[in-house]
Amino acid sequence: MAVEFAIIAPLLLALLVGIVEFSRIYNAQILITNAAREAARTMAITNDSSAATTAASQVASPYSITVTFAPTTCSAGNQVSSNVASDVSLLTGSWLGIGSSIHITGVGAMRCGG
Repeated sequence: MAVEFAIIAPLLLALLVGIVEFSRIYNAQILITNAAREAARTMAITNDSSAATTAASQVASPYSITVTFAPTTCSAGNQVSSNVASDVSLLTGSWLGIGSSIHITGVGAMRCGG
């Protein structure tokens, strides 16, 4: 019985750690995408990139993000898109040569002028 457990335990532990890592990264992806959507929405309404960056930072508060807009100013009838990027650290660190963090991006787009 102990031999079987010694063989299976590392596999089960690796599976459990994989599930936890995947769920953290998936949650981070959702937050970053929501931050990009909020940045695009705020930029489309206010045409203020600093307010839009602040709004995105509030949505993705656990992460350090960078926000870029294209175009940088919003005119009525045009579309503005926002790109939000962040590096999310892994709980397991550098394991199997993957690296200690994963780069995540999110894109949001809105028509300017509300």
